[in-house]
Amino acid sequence: MLKRVLRVLGLVLALTATSGIGAAAAQPSSPPSAAPPAATDGFVPVTDLPPVEQLPAAPLVLGAYAFIWVAVLVYVALLWRRLAAVQKDLDALTHTPPR
Repeated sequence: MLKRVLRVLGLVLALTATSGIGAAAAQPSSPPSAAPPAATDGFVPVTDLPPVEQLPAAPLVLGAYAFIWVAVLVYVALLWRRLAAVQKDLDALTHTPPR
């Protein structure tokens, strides 16, 4: 069971890594001379920023969800192992003859 969980975790991590790389490569790049328009108070709307300074949300959200699910699956696997060890100890205690 633990091998199966580890395989699934590896698959999730691989998909997360490849989706972030693909999204970063798909972004169009603008020339380095493109600068945001000058603002009097320092605020520049996101729509006025060049594409280089805008972060795509999809890879970040996907990475966050993958990290959380991996953490949950690892936690459940560890609890499962601990519960099996406790159950084994309880079975050993209940099946010992009294002295």
